Amino acid sequence: MKRTYKYKDFEVTVETEPVWQPSGNVTLLAPLGFIAVVYIGKIGASRTTVGPMRLTADSQKPFATEAEALMTGFSAGQRIVDDTLLP
Repeated sequence: MKRTYKYKDFEVTVETEPVWQPSGNVTLLAPLGFIAVVYIGKIGASRTTVGPMRLTADSQKPFATEAEALMTGFSAGQRIVDDTLLP
């Protein structure tokens, strides 16, 4: 899943990547969780300013849901814009 959010003249793009658990047979198992990948760029720019950043939940475990990964990625993107990219 991929979402792009606009925030203070920047676009914060968050993608989720599933973390698959190994399977010893032909059956594909459900993912263990999701990792958030965050890109930050100026609105309308063709290249990103920051990214990609890969985020995990506590103790380097994957997020339980895609929604949790998306919202955490967007929140991290907002903090980076506020703390480092704005004058």
